[in-house]
This record gives sequence, C-alpha cells and structure tokens, in this order.
Amino acid sequence: MTVQTCKRVVLVPMIMWGHTRPMCTLAARLVKLRSVNITMFVSGAFFERAKAEITQDFEADELHLLTNITLVPLKQSNSPFDSASYEADFLDTWAKFMEGQPLNGYTADGKAHNVEPSEKDRLSGAIVDMFAIRAFRELHGLKDRLGIKVFSWYPSAASSLFYWFGEDRIPHAVELAARKGVSFDVAAHELVVQTSGRLVESPCLPTMYDYEYRPQAAYFPPKFSGNVLIQVHRNFRDADGMITIDAADYHPRTTAAIRQWFAPRPAYYAGPLVPRALRVLPEDKGAEDVMRFMDARLQSHGAKSVILISFGSMFWPPNTEKVGAVLDVLMDKNVPFILSRCSPLSAIPDETASKLEKYGAALVSPWVPQQAVLSHPAMGWCLSHAGHNTVFECIYANVPMILWPIDADQPPNAIQLTEDLGIAYELIEVRNGAGLGPIYRTGRKPDGSIKAVQAEFRDVLGRAFGQDGEEKRVRLDALRTKLQAAWAEGGAARRDMKTFLDSL
Repeated sequence: MTVQTCKRVVLVPMIMWGHTRPMCTLAARLVKLRSVNITMFVSGAFFERAKAEITQDFEADELHLLTNITLVPLKQSNSPFDSASYEADFLDTWAKFMEGQPLNGYTADGKAHNVEPSEKDRLSGAIVDMFAIRAFRELHGLKDRLGIKVFSWYPSAASSLFYWFGEDRIPHAVELAARKGVSFDVAAHELVVQTSGRLVESPCLPTMYDYEYRPQAAYFPPKFSGNVLIQVHRNFRDADGMITIDAADYHPRTTAAIRQWFAPRPAYYAGPLVPRALRVLPEDKGAEDVMRFMDARLQSHGAKSVILISFGSMFWPPNTEKVGAVLDVLMDKNVPFILSRCSPLSAIPDETASKLEKYGAALVSPWVPQQAVLSHPAMGWCLSHAGHNTVFECIYANVPMILWPIDADQPPNAIQLTEDLGIAYELIEVRNGAGLGPIYRTGRKPDGSIKAVQAEFRDVLGRAFGQDGEEKRVRLDALRTKLQAAWAEGGAARRDMKTFLDSL
C-alpha cells in the first residue's frame, strides 16, 4: 500500500489584488487535488477578502480542507507600485522562521494557526509572484538547502510576456545609466516603459509599434521600473518553471510559444481561476446597495441592460475628459451603468460628477462585487480595461466586453478578444499620448478628440445592443464552454496542476 506524502507549498503573491485574487483560487484548487498544505503570505489589507475568496471555491463537503491553507498577513504601503514594506516584512518574517520562530497566521476558516519552524524542512516548493523580486531571490537562494523548487507566478495574459519580459535589459540599463549620467532606475524606465515608435515582433501577436502596447501612456514610477519590471526576466530565467493564470485553450498559439520559451522547464497553465460561487462576499462593503441597484434596473430597463464599467483595482484612464465623454453618452442614451472606482487613480470631471448626481440610472461605488454583478440577469456588457481576471470573469458569466485597454497585458488581450475571438469591441479613439500614433496592422490613426470618442462610443453601443452584439454573445458562450472544461476531470488546467504537484 502506497502512502501519499503531504506536500507543503509556499505562495507569495504581490500587493495588487489582481495578483492575489487568482492565487487564492489556486490555493483552494491545489488542496483539493492532492494532499497539500499551503502557507500563503498575503497583504494585511487583503486578509479578510483573501480568506473569503478562498472559501467561495469550496462546496459544503470540502470545507474541512480549509485547514490545509494558512494565511500569513504582511504589512504594505498604500501604493500598488511600492512593495518595499511588504517584501521587507516578508524577508523579516521568513528570516525569523528560518531561525526557529513560527509563522503566525490563520487557517482559511479563520482559526489562529502557527506554522512551526520544523515545517521548513518538509517544504516541497514555492510559487512567487513575478513582481516579488526580493522574495523570489530569497527563496531561490535557499532552494538547495531546503530541497525545494521555486516557480514564478505570472498573473497576466501570457501573450504579454515577450514584450515586457522577453529579454534581459539590465546590462543595457547599466550601460545607459553610465553613458547618460542618470540613475539605474531612470535608465531602466527609459528602456522598459518609454516608447519610441519601434516595431515589435512577437511569436504570438501581430507586429505592432511599441506604443500600441501602452495606448494610454499610463504612469509608472521610475523606481518601479528599476526595482521590479526590469528584474522580472532574470527571475523567469532562474525559476524552475512558471505558473500562469492564463488558460491553455484561450490562445493556443501563445501557449505553444510560452512553453517553447521556457523549455525544458515547464510552463503550467492554471487558468481560468474563477471561483465556483459567484456570490456577494461579507467583506464587500456596499454590496447590498449594488445588488439592489441591479434588481431595480432589471425591473426598469430589463435583462442584459446594465453596463459595468471597471478598470480594475490598479488602473484608470489618464485622460479623465474621455472618461467623462463616455459617461455622458451613456447618460444621453439612458443606458443604466455601474461605475467601479476602486482604483486609487480614479477620477472624473466635476461636470460629469454633477450630471451623475442627477442621473437616476447609474451607481458609482468605491468597490463592486464584480463576480456577483456579472452573473446578475440585468448585466448586459462590461466596459473594461481588459485585465485578465476581469476577462475570465466576463467569459464565465457570458458577458461580452467593450474594451479600453490601458497597459500591461491589456492591449494584447484586446487584440485576442476582438480580432481573434470576435467577442468584444475595442475603443480606439480613447487612446492617449503616444498611443494616438498609427496602428501598424490597420494603418488607422486615431483622431483622439472628444467628438471622435463620443462618435465611436455611440456606434459601438448601437452595435452592442443590436444583432452584432447578439452574435458576439453566441461566440462567447461557445468559448465559455471550452474554458470551463479546463478544471473538469481531464481538463488542461487540472492536468497541469496535478503534474506540478507530482513534480515536487
């Protein structure tokens, strides 16, 4: 008789909720696949929400497995671009653990629980966020001593990897800093974030100008470029493999390219990581008001009438006049909508804010229970930045999208969703700064004026609520069926995660 050994895995997400949320679901899935104990570090600001997020992936007869997940809260700053205090607290906490002190945490069902120092000698592996540079290096430096494998966590659409992290730019930054007499951070920022109009070839995307990857000219601090973005490639280089939130069947061409790039090391596809239960969580403050709004709009405007506007917890369009222009069109056409303002960068013009106060078919909220809202029968479309978590949540809820990509993995996602899959519209006139340059594959050059923004959006709304939108919804439903199979028995994600655990 073979006795199955319990694996012990450490998870280290980054301070952005979009990086933490899918890792919560991954933790839940892992303990249900094999005999596994998870120790997951998490920002103290997200502790209760992370616990609730994990819980909603369990059925009643699985709740006993919540004790196999221990959450260890860490401190963090208020900026999503400043992870210094979070990683410093991780390094301090981990050093004490290595010296013989327990990790003080709580099981996912809320009970106080210490991870005893003896557990470090039975660790099997670690999954570390690509942005948690110092945490990765600490654990990677101990891998031989502890006998563990250390994997990088890629919480984005995999098609974006080659542009952002496909080459080692650190030597170029060192040379550039010396030649120009600037700091390493400034040089890294110029190489990683600033665009010049050069053409970019990719094994999984059409040829594009570099500014097409950053159509909103969003702001990143130079320190973030030097301390984080330019460092990611070397973490990928040194990792034992990668685990991504992406789904293998979402963009097969990308899946093949990523696996070839990482070979002979594995690139595992864990997505979609959408919880089973799409319900309102107790931690969702103001959620009752949001759901009452949805119920009321179902009565006043009917099914599939509401537009959810969400740019995630980290992003917001830098040109707020264009945000106002889009909201004005919705109000002029009497379209009901919810505007989520959970990003610290969120802003709207004063004039638009005044109109919103008088408009009876809109709700503005600092936090929206997005998964529950998307599954409501009044939900029609989601106007989104095309962040990968939102994309998969929309697909699972069969809600088609209107896209306003800002940065990161969002522009590649927009191409996949609009051109390859035909389940979304992309707004082009909302582009900003250098992003208003010509689009290489079409030759189109956006006008970018407020008049052009409103004209394009009116046209998109007309098509979205007409026959073309219904055809997109049919295609979306077919994609949903395909991707939902990823975690079914024999599915791609389930198979990959079993292989991952068995390799430890």
